[in-house]
Amino acid sequence: MKKSLSILLFTAPMLLTMPLAADNVTDPIQTALKAYEDKEYKLAIEELKYATAALQKLDAEENRKLLPDPLDGWEKKVGDESGQAAMNMFGGGSMTTAEYTRGDEHIEVQIIANSPMIATVAMMINNPMFSGAEGGEPYRYQKLKGIKQKNGDTTEITLLMAGQIMIKLTGKNLKEERLLEQYLDKMELQKIQSKLLQ
Repeated sequence: MKKSLSILLFTAPMLLTMPLAADNVTDPIQTALKAYEDKEYKLAIEELKYATAALQKLDAEENRKLLPDPLDGWEKKVGDESGQAAMNMFGGGSMTTAEYTRGDEHIEVQIIANSPMIATVAMMINNPMFSGAEGGEPYRYQKLKGIKQKNGDTTEITLLMAGQIMIKLTGKNLKEERLLEQYLDKMELQKIQSKLLQ
């Protein structure tokens, strides 16, 4: 509890300057500090949880900016919070997704960071024997290693960044497979790594 309080005391001045959702963050922090002083620890904990949830929502909104803009003629739909909720249930980490459509063509982009599942993906990428067993083949994009898998009208590219970030693109009914790389070209990889790498 003292550690959480110290973190909040350090970050409170910055949070107070935030124009968006300030009430959802600063108000519960102030309530938690008052509850702590009054030794109402359960109330303090609940208020800290509320503030944490609000901060996580703000962070998720920032992460959505890492998703690429749609190519000309495509429509983009950003994923809801159900994926992140699933991540929280299975060990934590962050997930940001968007779907891109053009007629019957469909591409999903996922950015997953700091999740236990990435260790399994890394094992497949770093050992061709495992990737081959899953019907995949080694794949590279710039300096990033990955796997490309094909199954009928579906093509999937999975890339590993700095051992902690996974970028996954899944294309269905694509007229041209290179569309996946065109979406990769629109992603700011350095910005993604700087934002998500712990």
